[in-house]
Amino acid sequence: MNGVVLFDLDNTLIDRERAFHQWARQFVTTRNLDPAELSWIVSVDADGKASRPAFFGALKARFKLSESEESLVVTYQEEVPGFYEPEPAILAALQALRSAGWRTGVITNGPASQANKIRSAGLDVVLDAWCISGVEGVAKPERRIFEEAARRCGAHLEGWMVGDTPDIDIQGGIAAGLRTIWMARGREWNVATYAPDIVVNDIPEAVHRILEAP
Repeated sequence: MNGVVLFDLDNTLIDRERAFHQWARQFVTTRNLDPAELSWIVSVDADGKASRPAFFGALKARFKLSESEESLVVTYQEEVPGFYEPEPAILAALQALRSAGWRTGVITNGPASQANKIRSAGLDVVLDAWCISGVEGVAKPERRIFEEAARRCGAHLEGWMVGDTPDIDIQGGIAAGLRTIWMARGREWNVATYAPDIVVNDIPEAVHRILEAP
């Protein structure tokens, strides 16, 4: 069996920040809200860390929306994949990994609709498998989801984890016995108790470092 490179999805393989801003601008426009509300919506989203029910509960209260929180979440999950599109440099980097003999997979915490983002971004053609916490019933940083992702990729749990979140991606990857790459996104690493093997700014750089690693 070959080794595996496992990736986080949002703000690692796909630019969630950009897509969310596009969705939020559409939300403001279609509901005739004050454009100044965009910054508030982005802040409440908390870079995706706010749960969708909590996020839409806050929007419902602030803007006196008539829809239920549940229906707002469903609509969001249907709409947001449309704001993702294939990025040739990322697809080429993942294909280079596969050509070098690595298996590639995604581990993402979120609902089943995460798979629609994967397909919209064209990642399904360059990934061997993906595991979504809302489908599997287990989430990062638990080791079981790393094991399942490697199994679906047809690989041993040996290789790399690439992600942007220190506790679930990097600490989780380390605990699973993987080498780790942190997507810095303009941030400084500030955790003293553990650290990634490599810090990068984008996926092509991460793949280059993996292919050059001893």
